[in-house]
Amino acid sequence: MKRLVLLVAGIVFVFSASVFAIDGTSQAPAKADPSKAVTVKAPKETKVSITGVVKDISDTVISVERTVRGKTEIMEFALDKAVEKINVGDKVKVNYLKKDGKNIATRVTPVVVRKIIRKASPLRETRPSSAETPPQK
Repeated sequence: MKRLVLLVAGIVFVFSASVFAIDGTSQAPAKADPSKAVTVKAPKETKVSITGVVKDISDTVISVERTVRGKTEIMEFALDKAVEKINVGDKVKVNYLKKDGKNIATRVTPVVVRKIIRKASPLRETRPSSAETPPQK
């Protein structure tokens, strides 16, 4: 009889310990170690450049029309300082940053269209055929 009581007490102890072990893990959430915390970096500024035709220009904003894969779009850029020697209709290259959803022009330069002029090669002198030349003595 003593054996039966000890066996039942042992089984009760094992099952009750497992219930506390399961219950203990679900109650306390795991805390993050501050030394291993992941730091979120701010998104980097994206540097981009485009080429297009100036549609509108002021001291603070420039609008450039460009064509990408057959589609024409107009992009606006904020200017830090006024741009000189650029007029409406000029072809320009704009280097800009994408920052907080805005396009900020860092550099605006005119694109020089270079025409390739090929010099005509001199005509080669053709010798008259042997039938046309008089025989030499």
